Amino acid sequence: MLRTIIEGLVSILWPPRSTCLTCDGPLAEPPPPLATIAETVPVCDACWAAMPFDPEARLCANCSRPIAGGTGFCAECADPPPFGRVWALGLHRGVLRTAVHHVKFRGRQALGVALGGYLAARVQEPPEVIIPIPLHPSRQRDRGYNQAERIAAGLAAQLGAPVVEGDLVRLRRTGEQTRRDRAERWRNLAGAFGVRRGRIPAWAGRDALLVDDVLTTGATAAAAAAVLWATGARSVNLAVLAVSDKPIPAARAGFAGSGYDL
Repeated sequence: MLRTIIEGLVSILWPPRSTCLTCDGPLAEPPPPLATIAETVPVCDACWAAMPFDPEARLCANCSRPIAGGTGFCAECADPPPFGRVWALGLHRGVLRTAVHHVKFRGRQALGVALGGYLAARVQEPPEVIIPIPLHPSRQRDRGYNQAERIAAGLAAQLGAPVVEGDLVRLRRTGEQTRRDRAERWRNLAGAFGVRRGRIPAWAGRDALLVDDVLTTGATAAAAAAVLWATGARSVNLAVLAVSDKPIPAARAGFAGSGYDL
């Protein structure tokens, strides 16, 4: 009886959402009120299905970003980037972009965990440790959480590797990257990360998976990965929910210095 009363009050104060976050269409089965508050992810089946890459999309074999004028590797991955291989769910547009926005700016932490679990099936090299890219402490205080950590939690639940927080730290606030061009982003992120003093990092001698929400130019991931490599990681790869939808030119065959057989 007490539970019935509580659920009735919850239904009045916080009515269960009956429409999808990303398309505003109806949800198949509205969940019970208490579950709605705590952990429900109100995304419809059609939107979940629309998030992954189009099977016919021409993507870079390393970073998963769209490639133009060829196949294989994009020009930016012809010399392997510090963050290694990238696994992503889809392009940063449409319903996936909307979902990322809800995770990053609207407090939908449970959605971040669910998306991380969905992303896990893409990861082809199981890591030994999972490292969410940290926010600056002031940014995390403002937001209340780190969206990369929520995504990492979903990955960890499926991959069976621990999430390690606190060893990798952001040394300075770098501001928003959105309006900066590629060169400005890379300059802005140089030296932005480090290792917490007095610690032997958890990734030393191990295979690490960095986690972030979106890969655009790769500046943030490269700066973080460089720290992991410099402090003993055996390998460093990257998992993100989405990659930029802007095509990158294909690498030229026989690109000088390439670490790949193009």
